[in-house]
Amino acid sequence: MVATGRKETLAARLSAVRERTLRLMDRVPEGLWRERVHGFYSPIGWHFGHIGRTEEHWVQVAALGREPFDAGLSFLYEDRPDNPKDNRTTVPMPDACRAYLEETRRRVLASLWDADLDSPDPLVQDGYGWEFALLHECQHQETIVELLCLLARSASPSSPEPARAEDDGGVEAEFVPIPGHRFTMGSSEAAAYDNEREPHEAEVEGFELAATPVTVSEWRRFIGEGGYLRAELWSPEGWAWREAEAAERPFYWLADRGREFGPDGVRTLDGREPVQGVSWFEAEAYARWVGARLPTEVEWEAAWAYAGAEGAFGQDPLHPSPLPPGPGLRAMRGGVWEWCASPFLPYQGFRAFPYDGYSKDHMKGAHRVCRGGSWATSPLIARRTFRNWYVPGYRQGFLGLRLARG
Repeated sequence: MVATGRKETLAARLSAVRERTLRLMDRVPEGLWRERVHGFYSPIGWHFGHIGRTEEHWVQVAALGREPFDAGLSFLYEDRPDNPKDNRTTVPMPDACRAYLEETRRRVLASLWDADLDSPDPLVQDGYGWEFALLHECQHQETIVELLCLLARSASPSSPEPARAEDDGGVEAEFVPIPGHRFTMGSSEAAAYDNEREPHEAEVEGFELAATPVTVSEWRRFIGEGGYLRAELWSPEGWAWREAEAAERPFYWLADRGREFGPDGVRTLDGREPVQGVSWFEAEAYARWVGARLPTEVEWEAAWAYAGAEGAFGQDPLHPSPLPPGPGLRAMRGGVWEWCASPFLPYQGFRAFPYDGYSKDHMKGAHRVCRGGSWATSPLIARRTFRNWYVPGYRQGFLGLRLARG
């Protein structure tokens, strides 16, 4: 009965996650399905098919040793060096992609009901392969929302810019004291990613963490006071990046500072919402400007563990929202991904699973950790121990920051 209940839970979650994927598919103009809008990304249409291919691979092929439904499509939708991103502009159009998702899902669900979830095979045991597939789908949903924003940005409006938004003064950051303490960092949950394991005792000295992420209003002040023009605020690497990118505002902002590109086109910024679309270099410069710093990864997780700060954030899966009022730490989940000072490195006892390419290949010190999850992140992912990572110059994601002191 336990296995039956687990299967029913997995099937329901797979169905709910897929409903959101299909709603996102309906938002993509067919003429943009195969378009590459940024060198970092494949065409948006590829990501939908990749969801089905990955699900089929880890359940049907890797876990159960079966052949893929369509070997040609399986190759086309795979992220591998001999399938470069420019090659992916040949992916099937939406109707054919939808049919592929339906057939691969039918097979995956059928195998779920037949599977022995008490198997010693780690890909089958307790439904790990199915769980891995649905979490992967959640991650690509956020990537698809990013691509919708990028597509809107690439079709920049030709209408005249309105008057520049005035700096509205912002709000002085409220800091919450976090006393020194020991806590268990990481996760032993079956569904946790390899980089979240193994759980271990960690210790932090007392510090202060901002109650909320840095807001749009606060970032306008940074721009207004020359933050992008003052080399002394930037590390040498950060200043070189800023000059090479000609960065002068967050990635999705229009020049008027009052609007940004969102998944549905241009949207008006609310000064109370978290700033997003900033690189680690920008976050570091901002922190230096206000006499603060970025928290370490250990501090960030320690603060959540200490304060129980899951964040009462009113999440809109297609747009950011103003920060919630209230005392203590807020919006640690569902606001923006928050840059940490720490490089993305393995915990002691780390073992790559189910493959090297998810975490291990990125654990060489070049990437910085992001924590918390954004407004576009599924709550299934945005848990206290979840670790995201990007190179310091990356700013196309829904990336912001929370300040630390002490």
